[in-house]
Amino acid sequence: MKKKLLFLSVIEGAAVMAAELCGAKLLAPVFGSSLYVWASVMGITLAALAIGYFFGGYLSQKEKKRENFLFIILTVAALFILAMPPISFYLLPRISYLAFAPGVVFATTLLLFFPVFFLGASSPLFIALQTELKDRAGQVSGTVYAVSTAGGIFSTFLCGFYWIPEFGLNACLLFFGGLLFISNFLIFKVFKFDAFILFAALFYLNLQFNFDKNNCLLFSDSILGHLEVKDLNQENGAYRILSINAIVQSEMDLSTKRSLSNYIHVLDSLIPFTTTPKEALVLGLGAGLSSNLLVRKNYKTSGIEFDERIIDAAKNYFYLDKRLETTCADARYFLNSCRKKYDLVLVDVFKAEEQPSHVLTKESLEHLKNNLNDSARLYINWHGYLHSDIGLGTRILYQTLLSSGFQVKICSDSQNEAGRNLIFVAALHPLKKLPFQLHEAIENTLLVNTDNLPLMEKYNALANKNWRLNYLRYYQNLN
Repeated sequence: MKKKLLFLSVIEGAAVMAAELCGAKLLAPVFGSSLYVWASVMGITLAALAIGYFFGGYLSQKEKKRENFLFIILTVAALFILAMPPISFYLLPRISYLAFAPGVVFATTLLLFFPVFFLGASSPLFIALQTELKDRAGQVSGTVYAVSTAGGIFSTFLCGFYWIPEFGLNACLLFFGGLLFISNFLIFKVFKFDAFILFAALFYLNLQFNFDKNNCLLFSDSILGHLEVKDLNQENGAYRILSINAIVQSEMDLSTKRSLSNYIHVLDSLIPFTTTPKEALVLGLGAGLSSNLLVRKNYKTSGIEFDERIIDAAKNYFYLDKRLETTCADARYFLNSCRKKYDLVLVDVFKAEEQPSHVLTKESLEHLKNNLNDSARLYINWHGYLHSDIGLGTRILYQTLLSSGFQVKICSDSQNEAGRNLIFVAALHPLKKLPFQLHEAIENTLLVNTDNLPLMEKYNALANKNWRLNYLRYYQNLN
């Protein structure tokens, strides 16, 4: 078998997975990274591969033109990979004005279908070019798919664990698109001037995206998504924000080093100063402003954050209290192995507008009770929707807490559902009247979020969509 073509198969497989992984991350600043986005990414990817396989199989029947077809297909695939960042920058924000489900599918198709289609079409041509004897067709097919898959495995781990967090999405696509384009030309020893001009133009355009940081203090593609720290000004003074996928996670007044978020004000009213130091756990550190509040209230505080870069951002840009202990871990994973008892647990696990459903299942909450002292309180930061279909996810959380054995009250400083946060306050014993306690009637639901039946993503989808659209249209000024 021709080793040069096997090498090109490895690069093709690596490019497929790089495009899929980066495509999902490019969608995140506009549509988030919920189950629906990943389902769309996987569905469109599989559809593009299936159609590409069929198309490549058709072309492979033309024996004399196979090499020429393969060269053209890989060239076009490389160019479409390089076109992904410009498409995401110029077109995806405009598609956000469509209804959520068709918008996600249309955006995913626009971004991913063509590069994956052409990459998929190359596989039958690779096999046809490597098959000299009919009785070796099975062996050749298995070898081509094996080396292609090996390339995909390599790029998945390289991009997911190192390249994307270290260099960003654009650099990742630039590398794999460029590698495929150059390798294709070198192996087939063909020079197409017009293709090189288009390649150079897309390469240059990607470099501009890659190094345009929009005056950010921190600009990074992290595990959770696109991470930014930026200073802004308003009439009342300067403030600093930390955002993930274009959704603000924390706002800090630069003059006071305190949070500007209303829900932190509510937390401040709910949590009294303790004369005797007590133990507190924060799941979802973010910029660390709520953790700093707990330290000021004399709590020995531990902060758990899934992404090391967010911990670094909290330390370097948001004056994270040095007395606070930080751990990089998934919140549920930490709880599963934690043996310590706490007097206060704050759950603030927003990833952009989304709430990871696995952290707040009935099983997780029942396990959490083992980590609570008898008089401990559990606080959960949540979006503001409570009523009708858009608030069903909130009511499921309320019912899940009750079914896990907690007494629950809900607090907020606003009646405006779209612009507020809700603070769930839960304890093992009945709670007295609390500041900012809501007295709104809560519609009954029998639905409970469990490990076997995780309901949060489905029933929070409408609320999350509205939350994101508010940011995109009013805060990010996308029109």
